[in-house]
Amino acid sequence: MLVQRLVEYARENSDSAPFHREREFVWRLDLYSDGRPARLTGIREPDAKGKLRGQRHTTPAVTRTVGVAPQLGADDIQYVFGWGDDTTKPERVAQCHEHFVSLISAWAGQADDDHAALSVREFYRQQDYIRWERPADYGAKDGVLIAVDEQLIIKRSSLVRFWADEVIRRKGGKNGGFGLCLACGTESPLVDSIPGTVPKRLVPGAGNDVALVSVNAQVFGYGLTTGLQHTPICFTCGNAVSVALTHLLSSEHATKLPGQDSVMVWWVLGASPNDIFDVMPRNADPGAVSRLLKELWSGELDRAAELAEQWDSQERFCSLSLGGNSSRIMVREWIDMPLAAVARNLGRWYDHMRIASGWHDEPVSHGLWHLVLATGRWESGGDGAPGRYAEIGAKSGRRPEHIQRDLLARALRGVPLPRSVLHHVLRRIASDGHVDAPRAGLLRLALCHPRDKEPRVSPGLDEESHDTAYVYGRVFARLEEIQYLAHGKEVNTTFGDRFLAGAIGNPTPAVMAGRKLASAWLNKIRRNPKTSRALRRLREDLDQLLHLVDHTAPLTGYLPPEQQARFVLGYHQQRAHDTQQRRARKAADGDDPERGDDGGPDENA
Repeated sequence: MLVQRLVEYARENSDSAPFHREREFVWRLDLYSDGRPARLTGIREPDAKGKLRGQRHTTPAVTRTVGVAPQLGADDIQYVFGWGDDTTKPERVAQCHEHFVSLISAWAGQADDDHAALSVREFYRQQDYIRWERPADYGAKDGVLIAVDEQLIIKRSSLVRFWADEVIRRKGGKNGGFGLCLACGTESPLVDSIPGTVPKRLVPGAGNDVALVSVNAQVFGYGLTTGLQHTPICFTCGNAVSVALTHLLSSEHATKLPGQDSVMVWWVLGASPNDIFDVMPRNADPGAVSRLLKELWSGELDRAAELAEQWDSQERFCSLSLGGNSSRIMVREWIDMPLAAVARNLGRWYDHMRIASGWHDEPVSHGLWHLVLATGRWESGGDGAPGRYAEIGAKSGRRPEHIQRDLLARALRGVPLPRSVLHHVLRRIASDGHVDAPRAGLLRLALCHPRDKEPRVSPGLDEESHDTAYVYGRVFARLEEIQYLAHGKEVNTTFGDRFLAGAIGNPTPAVMAGRKLASAWLNKIRRNPKTSRALRRLREDLDQLLHLVDHTAPLTGYLPPEQQARFVLGYHQQRAHDTQQRRARKAADGDDPERGDDGGPDENA
């Protein structure tokens, strides 16, 4: 099914000639039929950053591994001129050039009415280039374009036809297989190996250009055989697979974050991709997400998804996550689902991720980039400077290399996040002592099951919850606020700095220590005229929170990860609620009467 979907995509979205591929060329050989001398010119030009780049052209290309295999009309300089460098062996370079000249001669032999083919053959017959002075800065694998009378020969129709026949000859295997293609279901010549490859720059982990299907050794084949005799694919479909993958991986539908082990691409069949583009996790538009959530809450998305799954809708959403291993592609995730079902899963993804923030009146959701960023190490600014996360892709970030894949699977397939994600986020919070809205959103995603129509955890402060871990998180935030109002920024180590890491695993000792310390903090607040008005509120809030604790279900020992997450969510949502309250009081009164010179501990945005 994967091959069929890729073939369908290539049929609808690509118009390139068969067995062609885009690559960079840095030299151009110009030939003239009017007797002017041939010339070789460098065609590098500075890009937007000032770095010299060659020109990219789609030229005849076929998979080339360890053997000598010339491409027609444009190729490496070692094939076109027989020029090697320090990395090549002279005997092999001579062999490459000999095969390239032979291929040109064969093309010209079939296209005897094409003056361009005849001009190129004559150029190689005269061999004037042997006496040319070689450029000082060339490399054996630099790409060379060939033009006759200012026209690139790769555009000649006779060359395109000859090249298609040549590829069938090379890739048809020794027996020239003919049979039923598993992708298109027609009787056609079958490939012995996939004729095209995907550039390695598009696939994380790839050491060379990669192919989706390759059986080039007995250990990989059914019954210890080589070739694709047990995976029958015709030449048209075999070429379409590589064309579709290259097109998708180069498009805006590809999600590839630095430091991750895979790249994800998606496409839609039978509908417009614009219907879902604005709500994909990578580039979510807030307005489109709001509309999607309204459709989810009204039940419209659920009804549409049930109908689509029941009647096997032809509006399909396809997604592929790929990684590389040397010259092979690893398919890490393959999704082929009704489009309406994916829209429902995305709606629940955003609904379950929404989380309160002190800087917004309503719960907010975050894009994929922010969530992946929040799984990295938090670096404190020092000397009052704001902190920040380690850059995505930096080794110091210590992010799991599969976090992008895990999050996208939750968003698109509607499967629970792996427990490793919950463990990792909790470990990072305990290590960094930093909780913000993206990290809290990740914890809420981990606690809410994707099948739940009603989320198990509230996005904002749940003042009716008696869950002991959650209430202890709220108590911890209140104790932190009391210390802050008592001492402001005059303390070197805050209550949170000292106890948060341990409290996540077992909050009871931290809360007991905080209650003892709170007496002194409250006395100091009472003696300060700027903060004394807050004393009654703080005492009452702390008492009310402690009364919420369900004493019939005490916390014993080290908490399981789910309860640790509830403690952190209680802590975060209480801080976000307090920050919202301070903002509201400041907006109403022009200033916060309880704020004093230092204010309260703001929730990190």
